[in-house]
Amino acid sequence: RDATMVILGAGSYGTALAVTLARYQHPIVLWGHQPNHMATLQRQRCNERYLPGIPFPESLRIEADLAKALASGRDKLLAVPSAVFGLLLQQLVPYWHASYRLAWVTKGLEVESGRLLQEVIRDNLGTQVPMAALAGPSFARELAAGLPTAFTLAASAAAFDQAFADDLQRLLQSNPSLRIFRSQDLISIQLGGGVKNVVAIAAGISDGIGYGMNA
Repeated sequence: RDATMVILGAGSYGTALAVTLARYQHPIVLWGHQPNHMATLQRQRCNERYLPGIPFPESLRIEADLAKALASGRDKLLAVPSAVFGLLLQQLVPYWHASYRLAWVTKGLEVESGRLLQEVIRDNLGTQVPMAALAGPSFARELAAGLPTAFTLAASAAAFDQAFADDLQRLLQSNPSLRIFRSQDLISIQLGGGVKNVVAIAAGISDGIGYGMNA
């Protein structure tokens, strides 16, 4: 268990976070659910599908085995779509240890129930899991390229959640391109991540109709 962070989800955003953290010599493990995709990442040392031209730092380890990935480090970060968020949590349950801590960058709510993702975590992993949410807005490509990026890091006022958020903030800000703002409003962070997509779609429709800037 020597990884500073285990990132679960090898899409564009999970890969961008893994590259960003590993770039400053932090040992990072990146797991994804498709073995063929993970084998390609390991062979090419780059995620050509989502982030072409961004090489993997040496301290980034690719892992296709979920149990091995989870055993690699104490802290986990989920970077998967909300549609599969609960399914992945169910897969974590058999391997979960009381010492583990969990953060997520997933936007939105649970698809079937409309529940906040923090509720889904509590239902699957219990009420004592230290947890925190990381929110943009930010783009994976710019993050991976090392361009200046700001995040909001939200955790409840509980001492174990705040201690995790403190550690996570120090890890993220070891990269000078990142700026982290703290919040205890965990609910608004989760709602904002979902609502902003709806607002963006509505704004695009308004532009397409030609309603102008006032609308």
